[in-house]
Amino acid sequence: MDPLSKLGRNERCWCGSGDKYKYCHGDHRPASAPGAPVPPDPVGGTYVSPTVTIANGALTIDKGGAPITMPTGAPRSRAVEYTNWDTELVRSASSADPPLAPTVLGRLRVEVMRRLAALPEDDQDPSDAIKQAIFHLAAESLRTVSALAAATPKPSVLWNEELDPAVFLGRTLLLADHIAMPDHVFQSLVRRASNRALRRAAEQHLVVSELVAMGVVIPVPMGVAMAVGGSAVVKLTDADLNNPALVSWVRQQLILEGPTAREALLVRAADDFSKDAEKFWFHAHIDPESVKNGDGRFESRMLQPYDPNFDYAPWIKQVSDSAVGYYVQRTNERAVTSDVYGAEYVAASLFEARLLSRRRSDHELVAAQAALWADVPQLPSLSGPDLVKVLQNEEAVEDLRRQVRASLTTARAPGEQTDALTDLAHQLEASSHKLEKFAASDRLWQAALPGGLGTASLLIGTVTGGIPAIAAGSLGLLAGVAPYLGARASRRREAAYLFVAARRRSRRGRARRSG
Repeated sequence: MDPLSKLGRNERCWCGSGDKYKYCHGDHRPASAPGAPVPPDPVGGTYVSPTVTIANGALTIDKGGAPITMPTGAPRSRAVEYTNWDTELVRSASSADPPLAPTVLGRLRVEVMRRLAALPEDDQDPSDAIKQAIFHLAAESLRTVSALAAATPKPSVLWNEELDPAVFLGRTLLLADHIAMPDHVFQSLVRRASNRALRRAAEQHLVVSELVAMGVVIPVPMGVAMAVGGSAVVKLTDADLNNPALVSWVRQQLILEGPTAREALLVRAADDFSKDAEKFWFHAHIDPESVKNGDGRFESRMLQPYDPNFDYAPWIKQVSDSAVGYYVQRTNERAVTSDVYGAEYVAASLFEARLLSRRRSDHELVAAQAALWADVPQLPSLSGPDLVKVLQNEEAVEDLRRQVRASLTTARAPGEQTDALTDLAHQLEASSHKLEKFAASDRLWQAALPGGLGTASLLIGTVTGGIPAIAAGSLGLLAGVAPYLGARASRRREAAYLFVAARRRSRRGRARRSG
């Protein structure tokens, strides 16, 4: 598919779900009409729309109150967020200690994650020893990634925050030497995590433990990137928000649900990776009697009933401005994060790919981004353990990358690049079927032992000639087998063999699940 062209409603969705677009990301309608009634509130929660609840504990405000920001009349950037942990981590990672190799770091991380996954399921604060171990592991990750960025030749490192790393690697045609992913464990730590939260974050990493141990997947802390590149994010965002055409396009992509029966606005972007609203806003009513003279404080009421006679238009415009700024800055934060870690950012959604294309003068996609939109059979369906087995065919992986580069030499437009890689993937898939059939019919005894003579001479030698005859018979057998083994090894160096291995792994996975 061409990410810059309109997708047909009956085409397969761009996200890789296999569903038709109209049943997946193609539904751009708000989930409810303004003022639509909400169900009775559940215990401990409040319905803010007919389908969305929020925990009551999330609605609290500090006793000191919250600052009020007056509307600016246009989208604006916001301050980036990071913690003292992140700034301290930058200093710690800048030490002269030699970096760990990706495989050594990966095995260390898997061991730490396994120990964290054994933490009790409670809300107790983790011990200082656990906090220190997580901090030092994050610092080691930063040193390793920095060393990769400075290496010559530089390995290919891709960055994405949304896709499962195994799916991401398969959909990008194994073009990455390393995948950088968010360090959910460190993120939990800086949020004052409990044992339960750390345990769940560790379990997320263990899903791809084989790829982590192999050094292919490297979790990195996201706040560090903002501590280092936050000013660049704000500068890029301000420049984008001063582009009227870009702002107008982003505003057109917004899908606003509400005002709801609880005076909330839920906002999502058309063709964003998440089909649910990432952000929501409450309409606040100032209580005139609460205004205090001299200190500027007052009280407001939220979650009030929807009033069909009230003019919500100015508030909706203010929310729309905030949402435009949020989505533009989110993309810039992801792009800057990839730059800080020496990686290449690959957008997982059509929304973000189209937003990035409007910022790039050449409108060309990087190879991995073009591969993400291509129709790649087999590879994206592999789990972490099976993907590791496929990646062990290093010569075949290199052959695949060589063919990808060759396919893109004449493709210029994004659609042409995607078409070229789709054609390549299907050619390799077709070649892999021929390869598999040839291997099935070309058994060892057929290829190396015509007429069974080699076996007969070996058997006779063992009976009549003792050890010399056995040796002679064995050498004769090996001489016959050698051409077959050589041809077999040669086929395993071909990119098509990766699709053979992927198909076999997928069959075994289905067999295990059905058994």
